[in-house]
Amino acid sequence: MNTVWLAFITGLTTGGISCFAVQGGLLASTLTQQKGSQKTAIASFLASKVFAYTLFGILLGLVGGSIAISPKLQGFMQIAAGIFMIATVGKLLEIHPIFRRFTVTPPKFLFRLVRSQTNSKDIFAPAILGFLTILIPCGVTQAMILLAIATGSPLFGGLTLGAFILGTTPVFFGLGLASNQILQRKSLKFVAASAILILALISINTGQVLRGSIHTFQNYWVALTGEIEPSEISAQVAGLNSKGVQEVEIVVSGNGYHSSAQVLKAGVPVALSLITQNTKGCSRAFTIPEYNITKILPETGTQSVEFTPTRRGRLSYTCSMGMYTGYFEVI
Repeated sequence: MNTVWLAFITGLTTGGISCFAVQGGLLASTLTQQKGSQKTAIASFLASKVFAYTLFGILLGLVGGSIAISPKLQGFMQIAAGIFMIATVGKLLEIHPIFRRFTVTPPKFLFRLVRSQTNSKDIFAPAILGFLTILIPCGVTQAMILLAIATGSPLFGGLTLGAFILGTTPVFFGLGLASNQILQRKSLKFVAASAILILALISINTGQVLRGSIHTFQNYWVALTGEIEPSEISAQVAGLNSKGVQEVEIVVSGNGYHSSAQVLKAGVPVALSLITQNTKGCSRAFTIPEYNITKILPETGTQSVEFTPTRRGRLSYTCSMGMYTGYFEVI
């Protein structure tokens, strides 16, 4: 559910500005043709747009569910989304013509179809145009499309894209009323570019976490500051049961993971007991990227995970969004 919330915040903070830079001209054009209330026309445009993208998100979730996305693949998709957003920054700021190639555009005849609606005086024209904007997504929307696929769920795919577009509506509505003047301001591009760049770096870092990579901002910070994590001060070695299996309990809370041991022995089977107690949020989606292990935990209960660590070094585990992490040192 945190993915849906993040999508909404992204739309509210940066998506609206970024998408308005791409689609605002179309909205402004159709508004000049309307004889009725501009507020009604904008509301019609936005309602149709939310519906279209929610439906599209459901379809993307179906696609994601059918290809069984692993944590590592999801990580690569997060990184791809981040890179695409950085390219969007380059395009917005016109840093170099090469960044224009990173825009995914539909065939020209679809552009003509969309633009034909901007000249229509029909009361339904704004709604039709809002629906057709799905054919001309902005850079941040394209990143959200990747996240919708990564959910692997029709429900969360639809909620992710729907929440993102819903988040863009306040900005779109306000800017739409003053579109003729607002679209001429270069400061709009710099605000959008700065916010998108921050989200891009977060997305790439999350992808690295989901891949189980040591190259994350968190690890770099520890290396630069020399800070020692509490688990490294008093690292507890996993105990063995009568069957020679390493036993570890991990308490899963709404804000992270708390493990009874931090050190595992290579080549010895491990039995994890994941314990939840009225736990909500993405921490319930527990993953070990190295072994493509993913478990959706109950809100309250115990879930077992068994594996055998084969490689010495740091073995990371994380939630499905890369927000909450932990690791074992395998010796």
